[in-house]
Amino acid sequence: MTDLEEYIFDEDGNPILQCPNFPQEEQLFADEDDCKDIFHIKGDGYDVTLSLARGLITWSNVNPSGKKKGLFKGKGKGEDKNTVMLKEVFGVKTKRKKSNLSSSEEGVCVGFSVHVADAFGPNTLSERLIVFEHPSEALCSMYVRKINMYMEEMHDRPKSVKLFLQTHAGSKNGSAVYKNKVTPLFQAADVHVDCVEVQHNEHIKQEMVHINLDDYDCIVAMGGDGTVSKVADGLLTASQKRKDIDQKSGFTPVKAAIPLGIIPIGSTNDTGRSVMGTDDVISAALYIILGRCTAVDICSVYREDRLMQWCFNCQYGFAGNVLTFRKRYKSLGKRGLEPAFIKALTKAKLRPYKCDVEYIPADSLPKNRKFLPCYRGCDVCWHEEVVDDNGVTEDLVQAFDPLAESNNSDTLVNLAEHEDTPWRSRKSDFLNIGLFTIPGRSELAPRGMSKYSHLNDGAIDLVLVKDAPRKEFIRMLKRLTNAKNQLDFPFVEVLRVKEVRFRLRLPTGFKYNDTNFNEIDYELERRKNLIDNASKSDILELSELSDSDDDDALSKSNNSTGKTVQSISTTTKSKPPFKKSQSVQQISSKLLKRTNTETSIKVKNMDDSEDSDDDDLDDDDDSDNSGDIVSINSVGVRTVKSASAADQKLCGPAYRPTFAEQDRARRNRRLQKKEEKKKAKEEMRMKSVWNIDNEIKEEDVLSFRVHHGLLKIYGQGVSPDTVVYEPTLLCIPRM
Repeated sequence: MTDLEEYIFDEDGNPILQCPNFPQEEQLFADEDDCKDIFHIKGDGYDVTLSLARGLITWSNVNPSGKKKGLFKGKGKGEDKNTVMLKEVFGVKTKRKKSNLSSSEEGVCVGFSVHVADAFGPNTLSERLIVFEHPSEALCSMYVRKINMYMEEMHDRPKSVKLFLQTHAGSKNGSAVYKNKVTPLFQAADVHVDCVEVQHNEHIKQEMVHINLDDYDCIVAMGGDGTVSKVADGLLTASQKRKDIDQKSGFTPVKAAIPLGIIPIGSTNDTGRSVMGTDDVISAALYIILGRCTAVDICSVYREDRLMQWCFNCQYGFAGNVLTFRKRYKSLGKRGLEPAFIKALTKAKLRPYKCDVEYIPADSLPKNRKFLPCYRGCDVCWHEEVVDDNGVTEDLVQAFDPLAESNNSDTLVNLAEHEDTPWRSRKSDFLNIGLFTIPGRSELAPRGMSKYSHLNDGAIDLVLVKDAPRKEFIRMLKRLTNAKNQLDFPFVEVLRVKEVRFRLRLPTGFKYNDTNFNEIDYELERRKNLIDNASKSDILELSELSDSDDDDALSKSNNSTGKTVQSISTTTKSKPPFKKSQSVQQISSKLLKRTNTETSIKVKNMDDSEDSDDDDLDDDDDSDNSGDIVSINSVGVRTVKSASAADQKLCGPAYRPTFAEQDRARRNRRLQKKEEKKKAKEEMRMKSVWNIDNEIKEEDVLSFRVHHGLLKIYGQGVSPDTVVYEPTLLCIPRM
């Protein structure tokens, strides 16, 4: 007798058999008759019933006494589980055995085999193979055909897969795992796999640029968190390109065209553990084959109003330092995390960073859901409906406020004082800044870096860890491994936000001696800027010249065609005496040319100058030679040089510096290198790096924006019955 749960009731209370996979009006197999035959399973005879209307296959022992009778006599205990739901079946094939008596190359039919995905724990799936033995090929072919016909109606199951394999992830055994564990499952499910081994850092990006998403049912990333992030970024970018959407700041993206599959083989596997609750390879492959996926929030990262990438979790400060130090101990594999923690927690490396964080608050959760983790069937995530006919997500985020933008941290506008803007700000010294769209579960943090984050709630959990004593910060890290709340500290602030803008505050100067600074160059540059500013205002101030001469000079400069003479404004307290003897014609026909060590005046010929005084014949002769350069040094000595002479190379003995000058130059070079190292060290102390999905990004100004349910990932979330083991990070208790 069937269970009561398999029936629904109409308005009159009459029971109606329901199909487990399809709506009531689409019961395609409601009129199908049940198939009943006798098969052998592990040597025992069973009455097997295949019911497409109920979506299951059952069997019962024909010999309750336990005696072995039938065509296939063998020793075995039979099959304990006597019911299999067809929605859990992912492969069925005819089983054949080669025989010398048969001329067929395929062999003699001995039955058919069914591949079933069984639940093995709260979050883990395992493969179970059931062989139904029968010598009739026609009977076995009928069962295989009906089961395949039922599975073909499950449209969520992928048939063609694009898989990116990172062979160097984790323990660097990705090729062996794919060959021995993943490939047999896809072959049993008749799934075509286009596998691409990642050769370099930009390989995934190059492949996703030219991919045609219509050729595949899903994209699979087999690797660590970095591989998953790159594949997700390429998938969303290709989906926007498919709809001709310009990815700029404030754009409204479309959902991913196809789901994303994750087969975790990395070191941390934060994304895989958060979505599936496990990092088991077989379970991840079975989730993909069965087509069980869930919607997940994702974050877009902008750099100077341009989309940089898509990501799940981001951290700045301590987490970035750990990732930087971990690359130094890359040869240790997974064990390299402990020395990286020790290095980042030392007194010399653990330091706060001055940052400005601006955010738009999101809707707060109810009190009864505020401090509850996100499990399978979460009412915050799975029951939230998003109405969108065109597949475009609607992000209720207002535009940027121009008052909030400032290049100087000292003039930062407090956005909380403006009532017409949704932006709020935090300006302080932070040890770590975290942005989490998913909990970020890992082996060292089994409950997550942010244990109360949800997969699909349309918000980012902004975790701000302010400056605190080193002892208190280590206490917070220890709580990542146990059931205590690591966010329950006075120096930790958690905010639910929709959009975040981050800026690192740097001081205007450094505490070191800049050997490249030259006072002479600085003074010449300052005077040059003064002259340029005066030339723009078209003012000529020459107090030593007569009015008549001034008028003649201005008339000549205005009547000249095709030539422009720059006006000069000089403001000095005491003028050199040699300027008193200069005439108007000299000054109007010479263009000031500044260099780093002296003031040079290049002589120009005026095409329309017809009248000239006899007293200025010498000056006219000088002006005829367009290549002459008149230079005036700081003492006031006037020198005329020829332009052709500047190109000439003088022959003679080269000047050889003395031993004292050579020693002084060596000391200056050593001092300069020392100051440069000091400068680089000071800069390194004031900056950290971003840890974006376990990838290092060196950026000082970034913007983040969350998108609700933009990506579907194969997995069903974490089961509430999950047993969490408390790991111990060996380096932390010793500190």
